[in-house]
Amino acid sequence: MQKLTPLGDATAGAAAAVFANAVVYPLDVIASRLQVPKDPTSTSGKTRLTLASLYAGLLPSLTQSASSAFAYFFIYTFIRRTYLKQSKGKTPSTAAELILGALAGAISRAFTTPLSVIATRQQTSTDATTTTASKDSLSLAYEIISKEGVPALWRGFPASLVLTVNPALTYGLFERVQGIVLRGKSAKSMSPGESFLIGAITKAIATIVTYPYIMAKVRMQWRPVIMNSDMDSPLIDEKTREAVTYKNATDVLTKVFQSEGILGWYAGLEAQLAKAILCQGILFMTKDWFTSLFLQLYNRRSKIQ
Repeated sequence: MQKLTPLGDATAGAAAAVFANAVVYPLDVIASRLQVPKDPTSTSGKTRLTLASLYAGLLPSLTQSASSAFAYFFIYTFIRRTYLKQSKGKTPSTAAELILGALAGAISRAFTTPLSVIATRQQTSTDATTTTASKDSLSLAYEIISKEGVPALWRGFPASLVLTVNPALTYGLFERVQGIVLRGKSAKSMSPGESFLIGAITKAIATIVTYPYIMAKVRMQWRPVIMNSDMDSPLIDEKTREAVTYKNATDVLTKVFQSEGILGWYAGLEAQLAKAILCQGILFMTKDWFTSLFLQLYNRRSKIQ
């Protein structure tokens, strides 16, 4: 069976990731809103959602999804094929699959974390920060750098490294289950329905296992409104400010546990699970389609040449 090059496989993966994330994007916004504390400057304690706010940060988020998926699939495919060549075609163990996936994920997140920070700021903007949601990505990046410094664009990166377990676990389990399903079958690939179901189940497992760190990463990248628009008076007191200012992921988990208990670690889990399951199921289902499409285009180009 003809295969795409690592570059072609990465392009197909990125295309599928953009399509899947675009479909479920409102769920991503809702999950992010539920993962951060309630707006301390709000008198009602409620966050108003509009159609426009459900798509806040769409461009940087999809750009991050595309670049992250491209880098992940390219690095993962290259590393896995190198492993198979060195092991003379022996299928990697589950542990090996997880290590390969984690390595690919760590490298890709190093480049895409700034886009994640920008998207999170736009997704979690409230009534008091509508200007954040309306700013374009470059303007927001400049504002973050000027007010918080360049390292602020990589806030939550250590937590992201821990979260490389998530796609590694998802893809590792998917590869193993796919091997079991295809064993004894004449077909070389699963049906779209099988890919969707297995992709959804494996992603659900990975999301539940890593969710506290997903929440911690979002809170690290989120920033509460501390000063009014004129920067001359604080909007929240020092105690509240301390409670919603985090040094690292461990600090997030500690403060959330102290104020909300262990259930606070899983705030917004339902929305995150719905988003993750649908997104991953659609990604796995459509990746085979995009792979076939790129193979056809590649073969057609080869015949012309």
